[in-house]
Amino acid sequence: MDFTQRLKWIEQALNAEQTDHLQSSAENRILGLQGSTASPIQLPLKHISLFRPEHYEPGYAYPLVIWLHSDGGSEHDLHQIMPQISLRNYLGLSFRAPAIDPAAPDNGYHWPDSHLFAAQFMENIQKTVVELRKALNIHEDRIYLAATGSGCSMATKLLLKAPHFFAGAALLNGNFSDKDFQKTAGASLKKNRVLLDRRSTAQSDSKHSAQWLGRMWETTGADIQTVNSLKTETTQESELFSLLDRWIMEGISTAWLV
Repeated sequence: MDFTQRLKWIEQALNAEQTDHLQSSAENRILGLQGSTASPIQLPLKHISLFRPEHYEPGYAYPLVIWLHSDGGSEHDLHQIMPQISLRNYLGLSFRAPAIDPAAPDNGYHWPDSHLFAAQFMENIQKTVVELRKALNIHEDRIYLAATGSGCSMATKLLLKAPHFFAGAALLNGNFSDKDFQKTAGASLKKNRVLLDRRSTAQSDSKHSAQWLGRMWETTGADIQTVNSLKTETTQESELFSLLDRWIMEGISTAWLV
């Protein structure tokens, strides 16, 4: 397998100001090809994107933001999202959703509403992070899910399945399913943080309203911070990403103080 082709994120991950020589060195480092004792990276999934922060410091353990795109998006959305969150603070990782409408392939990729898929996907996320840690310094206690639209439904399933693996999840202007909180009996998120945008794209009288969603999250015991009220006023997308940056950094600062 040609990993240069497989890891489509490499060219995008390299800083724009780097010279061709530095890009080549960075590519070798990411692929695990630097030095005879380095282990090659073998990723379980093909369609991923990685964002590497500006002025990446190998000696610093970076928080990792795993971005789950909305319906119609792809893993490449990561490179528009991460600069709006921060150019320097985090590593970013994104996966392509597996479902596509054969009748309308131009409509992009979609997440299945399935706990079976979520369990399989969770295994692949864990394997991917293990492989990436061969080349990148990822802080194992600061792995955050972040999503919008239908990606929030998948992020919810993932966090409830593996609260030990994630520090928390940021769910921004999301779509949710009544399946999200099923099969999670006994799940406790007391050590996890959730940033919840209380806007809802469902009808106001739906059980998937912001009120329903808030109640469901409260049952998990997670440390919940809400964005936006239940009124019509909403925070602009750019402001949400800035708030996401502050929210993650607040969690890091709190950890340092404990």
